[in-house]
Amino acid sequence: MAQKKESLQRGDRIRVTALRADPEPGEPIPEDVIGMEGEIQWVTPGFAGDKGAFEIKLDDGRVYNFYATEIEPIEP
Repeated sequence: MAQKKESLQRGDRIRVTALRADPEPGEPIPEDVIGMEGEIQWVTPGFAGDKGAFEIKLDDGRVYNFYATEIEPIEP
């Protein structure tokens, strides 16, 4: 059964599927990360206790923050 984004936690594997249209200030996330896989390092709760942002260490060693709409779980 497919894992739901709401149950994602530290150590889970994900794939980057998109980048947000309105990037936050600071260093932009390069488009070449789309399709890459990585591991969740940290989960930041949102305002309503939802999972707001995920710190992901990509398989190539780069680390970026993504929202749930930008990632999908990978089956173990």
